[in-house]
Amino acid sequence: MFSNVAMLKEIQTESRKTRQIKKWLVLTARMMAITALVLAFARPYLPNKNNKDGRQLVSIYLDNSQSMGAEGENGQLFENAKNAARQIIENLPAEAEIQILDNALSPFTNRIFTPANATNLIDDLEMDFHPNDIGAIVQKVNNNYIAEGYASQHTFAISDFQTTGEVGGVVLDSNINLNLVRLVPEMLQNLSIDSVWLDEPVVRPESPVKLKVKVVNNGAEDVESSSIVLKINGVQQGVESFGIQSKGQEILDLTFSSSQKGWIEGEVSLTDVPVIFDNQYFFSLNIKQSINLLHIGKPASSIAKIFGSDKVFQYSTTSEGNVDYARLNSYDFIILNELNDIGSGLAEQLKLFLEKGGVVAVLPTAGIASYSDANAILGLASYEAVSSKNLSISSEDLRQPFIRDVYKRIPKNTLLPKVSKCYILKPSIGSESILSLKDNSTILLRKRLGLGSLFQFALPLDASYSNLAQHELFVLSMLKMAFSKSEKQQLAYNVFSDEAISLSQSKGAETNVLLVKEDQVILVESTVNKGSLRFWLNDEISESGVYTIQNKDKEELAKVALNYSRNESRQKFATEEELKERFGGAKVTVSNSTAASLKNATDSLSSGKPLWKLFIALCLIFLLIEILLLRFLKS
Repeated sequence: MFSNVAMLKEIQTESRKTRQIKKWLVLTARMMAITALVLAFARPYLPNKNNKDGRQLVSIYLDNSQSMGAEGENGQLFENAKNAARQIIENLPAEAEIQILDNALSPFTNRIFTPANATNLIDDLEMDFHPNDIGAIVQKVNNNYIAEGYASQHTFAISDFQTTGEVGGVVLDSNINLNLVRLVPEMLQNLSIDSVWLDEPVVRPESPVKLKVKVVNNGAEDVESSSIVLKINGVQQGVESFGIQSKGQEILDLTFSSSQKGWIEGEVSLTDVPVIFDNQYFFSLNIKQSINLLHIGKPASSIAKIFGSDKVFQYSTTSEGNVDYARLNSYDFIILNELNDIGSGLAEQLKLFLEKGGVVAVLPTAGIASYSDANAILGLASYEAVSSKNLSISSEDLRQPFIRDVYKRIPKNTLLPKVSKCYILKPSIGSESILSLKDNSTILLRKRLGLGSLFQFALPLDASYSNLAQHELFVLSMLKMAFSKSEKQQLAYNVFSDEAISLSQSKGAETNVLLVKEDQVILVESTVNKGSLRFWLNDEISESGVYTIQNKDKEELAKVALNYSRNESRQKFATEEELKERFGGAKVTVSNSTAASLKNATDSLSSGKPLWKLFIALCLIFLLIEILLLRFLKS
């Protein structure tokens, strides 16, 4: 009996020890699970040896140019780029400092965002017409990194990396890490209107206007038949059909006549999908009412007969001492006939007139005075002594370009003007002989000054010197001078041009210049210098079209045509090797937009390798151990 009691006491003692051990094991497992959970919320990590201590800038460039509207393997490239940007932001630490950049370098590119705000900005970003310029983007990142004193910098550039002309290398700080995320588009068939220009530099009143239009096939397939439409002031003026080879170009000829004088609005267009931004090309053109001539000095009936009765010319005369300098810029052709002197004031004004494309003809007086001021300021050839000649003008001069153009066919055995006497001209540097005698004595010189031409005769129109004034060669030469104003009109400009746009004539000192198109009114920066108005677009305009230029009194000064850059039309994309070569000064990696690639690219941005997942796993393991102890360890 007592032996059984002793055995029970021994069993009871062993059970109490087992229960005590079980309690301690369960308590230990529970405490380890709680500890692992607390450590998981503390987000421990193993330090990243590659990261430097200090602030870290993360810049994300999202290409929103027109080429990103193309389709890729997984849909539209621009939407794929936005998804890639969101993925990058999700992989960044919560405290990351993020800079978002687009092609327009919008104001927000100068700000730093949290991940949440950066995601909202990516969601709102839209495509626009600024061409991509990855070099300028990366250079801005480089400048911002240096200016703000960040310890390290990581740039993610998401683009199709279309090449837009000549590109140069970009020198970057060695601490900048550049990750280029390439999106590969499907090649598209695309026709584009590249440019429009005048066949002849001078638009003559009452004459048809001849246009040249350059069309480019950027696709890999030939286009057998397409057509281009010309509109003037909104009215269709012509249609031209054409075919074009793959990667080729065609120069088309279009002609129109306009009953309206002054500034006109033009548009050439074609139908081509899916890329449509380059299907239109706008231009503006000034068709003058007449060619304005000013005759200064002694009246000459031979000159008046040429220009006085022709409605194409607006012929004015004035005496030597009554020249209105303020109105000289309103003329196309100025004739100085037998002036006793060309003073420094007149010479300076003529120089400005010539530099802007004007034409001046000088005929000396029979009793010549000093032209020393004009010689110094205009480079006028010196008139030496009068020499007897009794020779005719050389027939070889009829074959020179200036004279040859006035004849449909060069006449043979024609009687050319005979010169009894003339001044000996001492040409200045840059002068060329237009007409000469058989002994090579120069009769007519031309000197180019700026955009203009200065013509100089070696003799007056007096019959005692020659019969030139009565000959058709004089008439044809004067007409050629009148039509030779070389102020070549620029028909259009780039919407995002940084260069000044100039107008040769101005109605005053316009300090407030407006660009008006339908309901848009944009104030642009402008200045007036030596009678020419200059203004800058400064990214104030983002829509193509023809704009009316007005002054503060809403008077029309001119029209200007603005077009989107054609760089985005070209389907040429940089290879991985080309990108690495261009940004060789930085730590460059090239990847695709897959989630795994983006995860690998952003791993290096963290402070180190995160361990919270490990501690979550340990917490679960310890909880499982606790359950197993309670379930299977018997007391």
